[in-house]
Amino acid sequence: QRIPVKKSAAIASATVSESMVKDEAEPLPVITMEELAKHNTEDDIWVAIEGIVYDFTEFAHEHPAGFASIFDLAGMDGSEAFAAVHNTAMLDDFEEDRKGILLTS
Repeated sequence: QRIPVKKSAAIASATVSESMVKDEAEPLPVITMEELAKHNTEDDIWVAIEGIVYDFTEFAHEHPAGFASIFDLAGMDGSEAFAAVHNTAMLDDFEEDRKGILLTS
């Protein structure tokens, strides 16, 4: 929807592009332990933390503690290892890397 704007030397009419508006989040799929376990290679690193599965493939190479600290948890639940050195608020930075919700039973 366009809102009329008075034009001046400093301001021209503006519209919000579709890329500027965040889509409503779709529900995450359920991921089994068997599916998680398949993502355990250097080119495909999924780790579950606090019931959410993340794709850390790209981030693993940038991780301050080194690639191995994430790769060693690839395809597994890394909640305990994560909690030992991080707080869960850090996971907010990885919202786009969420792949699904871990099915634990």
